[in-house]
Amino acid sequence: MNVDALRNGALISALLAVAPVWAEPADYGRDEAGYATTTLDSRVSRLEKRLAGQPLTEMSHDIDRLQEELRKLRGQVEELRNGFERGRRQDREQIAALERRNQDLESRLALVLPPGTLASPPPAIAPATDPDAPVTLTAGGATPAGAMPGGVGVSPEPLPNPANPASAVPPAVPVQEAIAPPPPPPPDPRVRQGDYERAFETLKAGRYTDAIAEFQTFVAKYPTGDFSDNAHYWLGEAHYVNRDYAAAREAFKRMVADFPQSAKVPDAQLKLAFIEYENAQYAKARSILNDVIKRYPDSSAARMAEKRLERMKLENR
Repeated sequence: MNVDALRNGALISALLAVAPVWAEPADYGRDEAGYATTTLDSRVSRLEKRLAGQPLTEMSHDIDRLQEELRKLRGQVEELRNGFERGRRQDREQIAALERRNQDLESRLALVLPPGTLASPPPAIAPATDPDAPVTLTAGGATPAGAMPGGVGVSPEPLPNPANPASAVPPAVPVQEAIAPPPPPPPDPRVRQGDYERAFETLKAGRYTDAIAEFQTFVAKYPTGDFSDNAHYWLGEAHYVNRDYAAAREAFKRMVADFPQSAKVPDAQLKLAFIEYENAQYAKARSILNDVIKRYPDSSAARMAEKRLERMKLENR
């Protein structure tokens, strides 16, 4: 009897000792349906579902924000690079202009002054002497009293030889009267660009009469160079919108003649055709439109010319 009791007690103690091993963990031993899971794949799947929530969303927002900041920084770097290149180009232009002015001044001086005048140093001036002082004889010749023997003085001009007319000394030409004033310095590119942008903003605002005045001032101040071709073109556009076709034709023709390599030439030619159309000169308009299509086939002006020809065909013009 005692042996059975002891055996039963040992069995109960063993069962109590191994009970925690048989128990399933409450947190990760069961799946979403409540069934026990023991495989690695199921545990990985649950971890992926947890990670797919709020932390990944915040990480995605952080990445988007960093990419946007990177794009802004790249834009700022590009602006700084462009500004640096513009500054270098302006410095080169100013240096070249100064060199041209220096060469022009030297060439003008070379035409007026005798040869070697620019390269030779000015002669030393001897100390003043009394014209009434007696002349003393030295080994080097006659020296006025009060002058340093052997010193360098200003020699008198040689007298012309009557037997040799070529030895006559020509009259001196005043240097200041012969040299023309230097040309004005080139305009500042930044000032030029500012003047153009102000006139263009006036045009965009619909103040066409004011824009005409500003563009006329610009082309008079800057007849050539940067923005001059565009200024002539927009001057013609402002006249065209105001229905002053004669002034518009003059501006567009001037632009085509003075700036034949400009990218605005196809558009100016197209507007010349439109002006002829508005003046009921349909044959001239058709000829210019066909010329635009032929000479600039891949341009937007050519496409607009084709549309205008189709319109003229429907209108029997």
